This record gives sequence, C-alpha cells and structure tokens, in this order.
Amino acid sequence: MKAIFAPPPGAAYANLLRLARTTALWLASPFDAIVRGMAGKPAVPPLWLRRHAGPVAGFESSARDMAAFLDRLGVLEESDDVLDIGCGVGSMIPEIAARLGPGRRYVGFDVHAPSIRWCQKRFRSDSRLHFELALVASPYGRRYGEPVASYRFPVEDAFAGLVLAKSVFTHLFEQDARAYLSEIRRALKPGRAAVVTAFLFDGDKESAPVVRAFPFGDGRVRWRSELRPTAAISYARSVFFGMVRESGLRVQWMSPGYFPGTDRLTGQDILLLGH
Repeated sequence: MKAIFAPPPGAAYANLLRLARTTALWLASPFDAIVRGMAGKPAVPPLWLRRHAGPVAGFESSARDMAAFLDRLGVLEESDDVLDIGCGVGSMIPEIAARLGPGRRYVGFDVHAPSIRWCQKRFRSDSRLHFELALVASPYGRRYGEPVASYRFPVEDAFAGLVLAKSVFTHLFEQDARAYLSEIRRALKPGRAAVVTAFLFDGDKESAPVVRAFPFGDGRVRWRSELRPTAAISYARSVFFGMVRESGLRVQWMSPGYFPGTDRLTGQDILLLGH
C-alpha cells in the first residue's frame, strides 16, 4: 500500500505566513534597491529572493566567508570547471567568477525557478556562467520517509574540478541525500574535491543542545520544524559519513561547525569530499 503523508496541523497557516512575508519583501524590494544604489553598494537580488536563500543579513557575508575558505583549502584552480548544487539566487557567483579562468565553465542549478531566472538575466553577459532549473523533483516540503524520484545533475561525467553544495544537505532527507551524493561522485573529476556543508551531531551522545535545536526525529536524523521538516535537517555524523562512503566518496577533511561546535566559520560543518 502506498504511504500517505498528510501535512501536520497548522501547515496551511504556516504557508500563509510565508506568503505574507514574501509579499512584504517583494513590496519592499524597490526601496531596498534604491537605498543600496545611493550607498554605492553592488547589485544584489531583490529582498524576497535573498530571503528565499536564507537570512538577508548574511547573504553577502556568508558568500565571502565561503570564498575565503575555498581559498584557504586551495580547491579552486583557474583551470577548473565548477558545479554549484542548489546555487539559488547566486550568492557565490561573483566570488567564483572572479576566480574562474577564461574559457572555463560554471554550472549552477536549483529547484527554485524564480532564482534561476534572475541569475540567467543578471549574469547573461558572462559566457562562462550557465544556469539550469533542476529537472528533479524538489525535496523541499517532503515528509520524512516519503518516496523520492531519480536525479541526474545537468552536467556530464567527471565535469567538475570543484563541486560546491553550500546549505544543500541541510534541506535533504536521507533518500535525497544519498541520491545527491551519488551524483556528486559522478560529476566530480577523480582527484578533485567537493565541498559540502551540513548540520552533524554525535548520534551516540545525543545532548540537550541538539534536541533543543532539532527537537524532531531520532538518532539518525533530526529536524527543526514539524511544519516544514526540510527547513533545517541535521544528521548523526556516523550516518552521514556512512552515506558518503556508500556513494563511492570519502571524507578527506572536516571543519566542525554547529556540532560539536569548535572553530565555527558559519553555523554548519564543512566537509571536503573526494573519490
């Protein structure tokens, strides 16, 4: 029998609140653009699209932090082609474009059509940059354990010298995460690196801070909101590392972020993956 995943009580009300917030930000976007222009700040996506990608205040700073981190790792070379998974509205594009060699390719894809349309228009003058609306079923809003569709990223095998998945696995349940990891392996050149971020916790020592931050789920995977589970998902570190191994990748290095909470760069753990 096919499982039925009914939305929890209050989901409709939460959707209305999100719609109201998006509408308010859409109305405020022209004023925000004028203020930024008068201050001599560079063009950025409208407020409502920036908020779709995360907290508005951190839109530019988080991209700069990640770019600096990539520089310290030395994982992006001028001769590389780049695959940006879940590129959203392109927060990383100015940073990557500045480091991308002539004639190289950047491919960013996302399930959010308005973000991809904005990127295609904003960056159309740079022939190195390509944007694709993901031809996969969106994982956002899926319930825990719900069946998933098959995936194929919009690049050929061994395309990328660098694969970036920034704030992607924080929205994916296990079946989706496994599919994405397998596709990362297919798209990544042997000997090169994928940089992914995630919320990881110690499943053997589940602590009160973990339960407070992610109150729903179990010892394998936990999430922050009952109404929107995919808004923020965390994995037991052993579970996530196991999925990485099963996909044919390995964790080469990790910078702890949210849990266990040392040397925090942002709120997420940063992992360097390779074949």
